[in-house]
Amino acid sequence: MPQPQQRVSNQNWLWLIILVILTGVIQRPLLKLTTPDLGSRLLWSGVYLLGFGVTVGLAAWVYYRIRPGWSRLTTADWGLMVKGYLFILVVEQLLTWLNRVWFHQVSTANNQAIADLLQQGVWVQILLSITAICVSPFIEEFIFRGILIDGCFAGLSFWPPVIISGIAFALVHANSTLASWLIYAVMGGTFAYIYRRTGKLQSTIILHGINNLLAMGILLWGLYR
Repeated sequence: MPQPQQRVSNQNWLWLIILVILTGVIQRPLLKLTTPDLGSRLLWSGVYLLGFGVTVGLAAWVYYRIRPGWSRLTTADWGLMVKGYLFILVVEQLLTWLNRVWFHQVSTANNQAIADLLQQGVWVQILLSITAICVSPFIEEFIFRGILIDGCFAGLSFWPPVIISGIAFALVHANSTLASWLIYAVMGGTFAYIYRRTGKLQSTIILHGINNLLAMGILLWGLYR
């Protein structure tokens, strides 16, 4: 008979799988927003935002069952966050250069997919920007840092969950080269390291939101320049 801790771990794995599937499903209504009919666009916009709302609410509920409570970020936490994000930026620039020179790819497959969606019109641009900057960081950090590390690998030492989190984060983002895969793996692993060090999920939610803000800004700038 499974022990209580094992049952809890199995439940967390189940919730993790459900949430990962949901993160893919809730993107689908964006494809319906190219219709010229205003009523249909409003309907699918509502479905899109509702899907994100339900998913972030469910992810938060699962996470806070695993790790209840909240505490403020300290000066040391902010310092670690700044250092961690600077590390991400440096490594990303190096891997982007390698991706361009060695693999002849100027953008990751994930960013290219987003850029293609942004070309579908202003409606898509607004909704995608809102969710990418304000909602997705919460969902992905709840899943790939909070639930995965504290709910599924709580018994492991410091580094294995950090590495697993980075790998898992890279696997759910579209990649067609090793360099682009490493960009997301390093980012996910660094976020996991910061979370393990601070014990505060808001540290990586903030960094993730800043990263997505910069990424969306660059993509929109390229679209309208």
